[in-house]
Amino acid sequence: MPERSAASIGLSASPSPTALISTIQPSSGGVAGKLRWIVAELQELGITPLLAWYEPWSVTPSLSIPLHRLGHAIIRGSQPRRQACTIWHDIQGVGIGCWLPELEFTHYQPNRHWSQLIRGAQLHLAVTGNPLCAHRFLASGLPFLAWIGTPWHGDRIDRVREFPRHRRVLDAVVNSPVLRHQELQVLRAPQGRLLTISRNTAREFEQIANRPVAGVLYAPPDPKLFRPALSARVPWRIGFSGRYSDPRKQLRLLLDAIAILIRQGHPIELELTGEKDGQRLIFTDLAARGLLPHVRCHPYLQPVELASVLQQWDLFVIPSHQEGLCIAALEAMACGVPVVSTRCGGPEDFVIPGETGALVPHDSAAMAAAIARICSDPPLRQRLSQGSQAWIRAHADASEARRRFRHHLRAIYPHLVIPHA
Repeated sequence: MPERSAASIGLSASPSPTALISTIQPSSGGVAGKLRWIVAELQELGITPLLAWYEPWSVTPSLSIPLHRLGHAIIRGSQPRRQACTIWHDIQGVGIGCWLPELEFTHYQPNRHWSQLIRGAQLHLAVTGNPLCAHRFLASGLPFLAWIGTPWHGDRIDRVREFPRHRRVLDAVVNSPVLRHQELQVLRAPQGRLLTISRNTAREFEQIANRPVAGVLYAPPDPKLFRPALSARVPWRIGFSGRYSDPRKQLRLLLDAIAILIRQGHPIELELTGEKDGQRLIFTDLAARGLLPHVRCHPYLQPVELASVLQQWDLFVIPSHQEGLCIAALEAMACGVPVVSTRCGGPEDFVIPGETGALVPHDSAAMAAAIARICSDPPLRQRLSQGSQAWIRAHADASEARRRFRHHLRAIYPHLVIPHA
């Protein structure tokens, strides 16, 4: 979570251009990985990054004005508030409240705080999961660059299923129609330039908006951290990295596959990383399958720690039913770790059967068979490891990603002097 600070954000004090990055609350997951990379690239160009996001009402209720406080706020002339903080030691950020946070579409509407930040910045970027964070830029008419992971519907469909009935009705009648319209406005905005994180996401957006996206930009693993360490690999140790409390991750499918492999007598270990209280979250599922001695849950790991863990894995497994990409899988491949994945969207860009790993149906027996086939055949695993590293060099190389990012910045901000990579 961001470290809170009482300091205010002074945009005019910065001698360098400021890039406002509209995002979600930066904590963990793929968005945090993309943000770290974008921030480093902007700093390399001498551009000051400023992150801003809707601060969830459930986290900081004092910033927003919900329905039950609306009348009192109008009488007193109150407005949603903002709260400055420091992210990753030296990066400035602002959490911003909204009117009526019970209605999800209000999270993406610009208020006076957003307008002030937008006016004070020279560059405008949206780095997030779905396109909605870029909606805040539309009213200004200013050009923006958005790096997006998935359409809004796929990003939240499982959350909506878990809503109580009255919230599902509200969502169907009010939220979803407005959110769908907001997304379409972003995708069709003439001043916007849209990058996606996978070819699958690009196809989805092109079908929704009936116009091409600007390109695909794979999040590049840091080559200084994510690299092979042959002596570290532990045979039959497999893992998954991500917010596995997210129902899209379909973790129970992976647990069922592990249970099958254990019954077959394979010496398999499973490691999971990405959740603060992971063991507690899935304790019941592990106990029911007799997996407690065979599964280790790490918390969300910083990049240096994550690289050390990935280097020990024999295989990375993605059991999801929907993924925009899965950045952690690319980081694993950079470490020479092959990937077994369900057919779930983004991973189909990089999981190439027989070259970098295996694609399987949403079936625990098929997943278990693919894991066993690779882990029990060292020459096959070695070929897939080499293929994984080759794919990263060809498609997610850090230097190539930098070149593409700067190309798109120059295209949308031709007045800025942006050197070639």
